[in-house]
Amino acid sequence: MLKKLRRWFTLFLTLNKSEQRGILLLIILICAIGLINLLLPHMTGNHEQTETDAFKNEIEQFVAAQQIAEDSIRIEKLQNRGELTEELALQKLTPFPFNPNNLPEEAWAKLGLTQKQIKTIKNYEAKGGKFKNKEDLKKMYSISDAEYMILEPYINIPPEFKTRVSQSEKKPSVKSVRYLSTEINAADSATLVHSLHLSPWIARRIIKYRNLLGGFSTPEQLKEVYGFDSLLYRKTRRYIMIDTSLIVKLDINKAGFKEILRHPYISYDITKKIVNYRAKNGPFTSTEQLSGADILSESLYIKLEPYLSVDAH
Repeated sequence: MLKKLRRWFTLFLTLNKSEQRGILLLIILICAIGLINLLLPHMTGNHEQTETDAFKNEIEQFVAAQQIAEDSIRIEKLQNRGELTEELALQKLTPFPFNPNNLPEEAWAKLGLTQKQIKTIKNYEAKGGKFKNKEDLKKMYSISDAEYMILEPYINIPPEFKTRVSQSEKKPSVKSVRYLSTEINAADSATLVHSLHLSPWIARRIIKYRNLLGGFSTPEQLKEVYGFDSLLYRKTRRYIMIDTSLIVKLDINKAGFKEILRHPYISYDITKKIVNYRAKNGPFTSTEQLSGADILSESLYIKLEPYLSVDAH
């Protein structure tokens, strides 16, 4: 190596001054380019990192916006089907005093109803339908019980829309009512009407609510059904029987997001906590973990315990 350098240096001395300056200039340029290549990543590193962070933030904002849009679509579908829960109804509705008869579409929309719900109401009115009392609004199949409960205090129907009650209707004849013992986790709506003398619409709501719960675990849960008031409960309580073995339980290891959310006692936030915990930590080994992991409060866990199950396999 040393001999090669001496030989090159000897040849270099044999060159004229212009050739020597050209070679030296070329060597200087090569060294400068190499040095710039070494220093450039360090000089631009912070800028590139800033651009990377900004890009990540844009992605996170886009994903969050997509999630909000998906949630909004899901909630609107539930609302159109008349399946909105009380928690979601409180978020969607903005009630104010109103007369439902001939109410403009813009006012219904301002109350928080969807276009499909408004169309149902307007079709009802187009066929000659009138809201003679508050309860007529809850007969609209697309309006959930939760929505009606929120809107009911704000409904104001003038006297001209109300039906006059005849004297015979004011003084109905008193008939003796004979109740029959009824197991409500297996009874159909016809049995509930016949044995407990319930109105058909209350019987249908009991069946619908029972399906959402998975079954009744205590008779007191009947009071959670809209329209099943304390007076009706006192009349029928002694004839109500419950077979808890008929309850359809929710497997928190296998149930999907929508299936968990469908249960009346489980909110959207709790559903996310259950699914996220399961994804991060693996299957639940017992339902008690829901309370221990601060997913459910102790009182809510006690309320939900009859409806939960765990399959660790």
